[in-house]
Amino acid sequence: MTDASVHPAAPAPDRALYQPGRLERSGESIYYEWVTHGPDDRRPIVVFVHGAGGSHAVWYNQVLALSDEYRVLTWDSRGFGNSSCNAGTVSVDAAVGDLAALLETLGITGPVHLVGQSMGGWWAVGFALTHRDRVESLTLSDTPGGIWTDELRRHFAENRKRSVGGPARISRHFALGDTTHSARPDLVFLYQQLGSFHEPPMAQVLKMLGASGFDATDVVALQCRMLVIAGEEDAIFPAPMLRGLADRLGAAYGELPEAGHSPYFETPAAYNELLRGFLSER
Repeated sequence: MTDASVHPAAPAPDRALYQPGRLERSGESIYYEWVTHGPDDRRPIVVFVHGAGGSHAVWYNQVLALSDEYRVLTWDSRGFGNSSCNAGTVSVDAAVGDLAALLETLGITGPVHLVGQSMGGWWAVGFALTHRDRVESLTLSDTPGGIWTDELRRHFAENRKRSVGGPARISRHFALGDTTHSARPDLVFLYQQLGSFHEPPMAQVLKMLGASGFDATDVVALQCRMLVIAGEEDAIFPAPMLRGLADRLGAAYGELPEAGHSPYFETPAAYNELLRGFLSER
């Protein structure tokens, strides 16, 4: 992995305005960060939806890189980052409702580009199916998004226990690929640190994800542009399985070398190039 892939050159967003905030809903406090060029900004919107190993903060490479062309929204799911989970409810329905309320609060009425990573793929697909007119494109990043194939379901079930409990070696992380382990242990440590600010109910989350699913036919019927991104070394949702899912959905497919389950973090320059190319298509 080269330094350029870890610290990609990004445009200086001189006009970008950073607006953190909170949505109070159903007894929960949902944290978000909204980056625009001001109240008259009408550029397209990208909404990033993090995975079970992250929060709004893991998208720092993407927010900076995309804020020159897009308005960018990141947020914390219930129990992650700065968002509460007072009711102990983590579900697709809760996440879809939170995101819909957040968009309404920010006055976002038009369609958005949704990017869901791992767990966030379930939230993104659920939102797209519930609010069809609100989605311009759908990107599934290292995730089936609950659109199970038999192969993916078996693999997920076999690997579930590896993601819960026990101390982790400082130079290794299950959500990152072997190349990252050997080449950039500091990057692995940063990923561990980013996850140290919250204690999400991981056992509940993984059980819920395994039990939740969507029909591929319904997703295809959305008729929105779709992209499936896979890390070449992803052990959680292996690239060949995600390629098969992309074929099933008629989606574009991109596979990133030297990356595991989190290419947005491991190889951000390549990830951003792939994502920006897809988003710019018409």
